[in-house]
Amino acid sequence: MKKILTYLLLLSGVIYYSCDKPAPTELTDENNNDDGTEYEIVTENLNDNYYNSGADTSGITQDLTGRANIISVSGIKITNGNSTERFSLAQAIFFDLNKPVRLSNGKIIGYETIVGGNIKFDNHNARIVPHKIRFRDRGMLKDTTLGGKYMLFKGKWGHDPFEYNYNSSIQFQYSLLGFPLVDFDIPTPPEINGSLVINGTRNERNIQARVKWNGRGFGKVIIVVGVIKNGQNFSIPVYKIKTRDDGELIIPRRFFSNFPFEEFGKIVFTLVRSYEDSHTGQNSTLFVSSQSIHSIVIEIP
Repeated sequence: MKKILTYLLLLSGVIYYSCDKPAPTELTDENNNDDGTEYEIVTENLNDNYYNSGADTSGITQDLTGRANIISVSGIKITNGNSTERFSLAQAIFFDLNKPVRLSNGKIIGYETIVGGNIKFDNHNARIVPHKIRFRDRGMLKDTTLGGKYMLFKGKWGHDPFEYNYNSSIQFQYSLLGFPLVDFDIPTPPEINGSLVINGTRNERNIQARVKWNGRGFGKVIIVVGVIKNGQNFSIPVYKIKTRDDGELIIPRRFFSNFPFEEFGKIVFTLVRSYEDSHTGQNSTLFVSSQSIHSIVIEIP
């Protein structure tokens, strides 16, 4: 469970620098070609992926490359078998765009962070913790710390006094030397509750997924399909699907037909209902993201 949580903490609101990986490839599905559903390949080569400080653009659905500030709050559920764990997460990250972090070939994979002042979510002081990323450089997986970030986390492995309130709002406050600089409310979407039916087997290579959730009848949701390779401790996002928030989507078997199932132990389906906006104050623009996330982990039949 904890390895899936690590994946979701990253997915739920931390920037993903896509400049070091191929741009997502658009897919089309003949069964859904007129209902507004959009399909993208996130990871094309599952044997040569690298794991950064965010998944793809699912938790935050905009391209954030070059943004200096990110404010993110998330309500997260992880269902694994008959057990569901709940978590609340709030983060604020301020990047110094004049201090990029580069790979050996010169490509930018991140920026150093800036810490200064006091951050509160719903009047709870956020902690300053290391902002770490993992990346692949010259074939080697590496870890580095880019500075600090502000965070509150409540769940099985965290006990901060922060609760993500669905279909409501969360107050964000930033002050410096005791003087308030920013104070606004972050809207939160209604809680998303998903379920899953898998037909077919890996041996027959005919797996098909029917994803259901409590649709609102308007707006969009993101569904990320990921895999966990045998012996690994994190999920690799493979597909990102943006579809209407109408409560049901069938992912056809052709999307799974080329999976090297012998290497995978589990599939992770992550449903995201989000709110995204920008807030301007004190000569800066804050990118604000708020999301309800439900991840369902299953053994591959």
